[in-house]
Amino acid sequence: MKETIYTSQSPLLAPRVFLREVRADLGVVYRIGWQLFVRNLKVQVRQSLLGYAWLLLPSLVTGLVWIFLGRSRVLNVASGDVPYPAFVLAGVFLWQGFVEALSCPLQQLSNAKATLAKVRVPHEAFVVAGMAVVVFNSLLRLLVLLALMRWFGVPFTGTLALVPLGLGALLGLGLALGWLLALLGLLYADVAQALPVVLNLWFLVTPVVYAPPASFARWFNLNPVTPLLITARHWLLAGPAAPTPGFWLVAGLAGVALFANWLAYRFATPHLIARF
Repeated sequence: MKETIYTSQSPLLAPRVFLREVRADLGVVYRIGWQLFVRNLKVQVRQSLLGYAWLLLPSLVTGLVWIFLGRSRVLNVASGDVPYPAFVLAGVFLWQGFVEALSCPLQQLSNAKATLAKVRVPHEAFVVAGMAVVVFNSLLRLLVLLALMRWFGVPFTGTLALVPLGLGALLGLGLALGWLLALLGLLYADVAQALPVVLNLWFLVTPVVYAPPASFARWFNLNPVTPLLITARHWLLAGPAAPTPGFWLVAGLAGVALFANWLAYRFATPHLIARF
């Protein structure tokens, strides 16, 4: 068996060796990732009584709570011409996909620590497998949402063809931030502890279950999730086809951040392995 030795020496001192290793790893990522994806799906069903129902239950429960608060007038929330239940469920389902993409790298790599410390396996394979599960879960939620939209009388329009673009941008942003989160979280356990608190606060300042008031629109747009989520929800619920201002900017920056954060993780890999 070939032995791999990790050192504290910067990969930038030997860029050709670094690029050769990256190319070799990426060549097997999708094959290994697919095998891990299939295994993850099987484990997801075997280790729970409700199986795939857990893909929907957390989002549905959260959505039902907000629907109840809106209908009982505890909260005065406007959703325009769209039935409020459809508005809320669309927002919550999209938000759940973003959260899963954000958590994916840290969760997958933390679970695979023992394997990564002993076997020369591309770390990206575990993240690809996890992201495949995230995409699979998001598509299942979208199918359920389409059925609920029909139930609530929301018309199906041509903007539905743009939904994969909006969902892809949202998941891409989550994955870009997730790589940075994995880099920090594998070094410091505090990151994983603080993540639920941050996500709960982030949910409240993101227009998931409400439309952002016009007087505060500029402040809401400082949140990178806002233009992506609002645009994807518009395309789902027969809204305007034109993207929300800031959509293309955030989507482009997410692509740059995804590459930069992944590269930073690759550079830090020897130090991460030493901590496993």
